[in-house]
Amino acid sequence: MQKQNERIKQRLKSVMMGDRVDGLEALLTVLQSDLHVLLGNYMHLKPDSIKLQLEVAQHNVFHLSIQTSADRLIDVGKMIF
Repeated sequence: MQKQNERIKQRLKSVMMGDRVDGLEALLTVLQSDLHVLLGNYMHLKPDSIKLQLEVAQHNVFHLSIQTSADRLIDVGKMIF
């Protein structure tokens, strides 16, 4: 898990180093991919159902909205070994 977090951290860092506008679009693409993996552990997502919206407010405050659709939830008790 630590290795995966480090990889995600490096991906986000490299995305943020690019051009600001292109960087934000790339950041949303990376986030969407990572959220699909994460949320897929807890629910059966409908294909291409994750929608992200990033709003830039004043003073470098960002508002991220996440919307998705799922057919059903995964029983978390079955995930524990």
